[in-house]
Amino acid sequence: LQKIKDVDGIILGSPVHFSGIAGTMKCFLDRAFYVSGANGNWFRHKVGTAIVAVRRSGGSHTLDGLYHYLSYSEMLIPSSNYWNIIHGLKAGEAIQDAEGNQIMRVLGKNMAWLLKMREQTKDTLAAPETETKIMTNFIR
Repeated sequence: LQKIKDVDGIILGSPVHFSGIAGTMKCFLDRAFYVSGANGNWFRHKVGTAIVAVRRSGGSHTLDGLYHYLSYSEMLIPSSNYWNIIHGLKAGEAIQDAEGNQIMRVLGKNMAWLLKMREQTKDTLAAPETETKIMTNFIR
């Protein structure tokens, strides 16, 4: 977690199991993002994106789940020209997914651009003021 705390950007990646985030990845993310939030939100305004590898379907649900962590933490999220999903079952099969490979290339370029833009403006553009999180419980 200390290494993640000090990075400028992260890419979350998960295989798809039963249309969801792999169990070990989900456990790690729950803990990492909880610790971050309990310590001043380490991830706020860092660049973050997510990618998934899938054999056939279920990837968009998994990708959405990963993006929930990023958006909840106020991260800057680069996009691509389609959903960040690549198809393949066995090692090396994803190389055959031409569209998936283009999506990942475009995503990589956009992430690099956003990281550079963030770096170049950090001394001249102040981040929005942090607000204390308001939590409402609707059960009375």
